[in-house]
Amino acid sequence: MVGASLAGLSAARSLRKRGYDGRLVVIGDEPHRPYDRPPLSKEFLAGAVAEADLMLEADDEDLGAEWLLGARAVGLQADGVERALLLDDGREVRADGVVVATGAAARNLPGTEGLAGVHTLRTLDDARALRDELALGGRLVVIGGGFIGAEVASTAYALGLDVTVIEAAPTPSPDPSARPWAGSSPPSTRPTAYGCCAASGSKG
Repeated sequence: MVGASLAGLSAARSLRKRGYDGRLVVIGDEPHRPYDRPPLSKEFLAGAVAEADLMLEADDEDLGAEWLLGARAVGLQADGVERALLLDDGREVRADGVVVATGAAARNLPGTEGLAGVHTLRTLDDARALRDELALGGRLVVIGGGFIGAEVASTAYALGLDVTVIEAAPTPSPDPSARPWAGSSPPSTRPTAYGCCAASGSKG
C-alpha cells in the first residue's frame, strides 16, 4: 500500500474486511499514522482540535499491517508476477500486488523554496508550522482563494491578523462557511494571473 493517509487506510481496511490475511505493508512519506486533513486549514489552525483528535484509527484497531513511515516510494520494478517497490532510503519491498493511494501533492509557489515565513499547507507538519506563525500575529497573504485558502484566511482573520487573499478568479471560495467575516470588513482580495497558493492548493 503506497500512501498512509485516508485512502491507504481505507484500502487496507477493505482488504482485511474482504478476508485478505496475508502480509500487508503500508508505506507513507510522512512520519505520522493516518490523520484527518480537512481540519488542518481551520479547526487545527484555530486551536479548536488537538492532534489526537485528527487520528483516523480507532484505539483498538489493529489491521496487522507493517507501517513504513517517513519513507517515500520512488519506483516500481516488475519482473513477471514479482514486483518490488523502491524506497528513497534504498530499501526494497517485494509484493504480489500494489495499491497506489498517494493522493495529490501540494503546489509550491516558484522561487519561495527555503524562504522564512512562506508556508504550503498540506500536511500536519505544515499546519504546525503555520499555526505557530499565526500565533505571532501580524499580516498574512494567502495565495489562492479556493476552499482551503479561504479557510486559512478566515481562521487567520478570526485570530486578529491582517489578511490579504490573492486569487485569479473574480471572487474567493463561494462557500460562505469558509468566510466568517461575512457582515464585517473582509480580508482584501486582489486578482492575479497566477492561481496557485503558498499557503494552500494542490495539483493532481
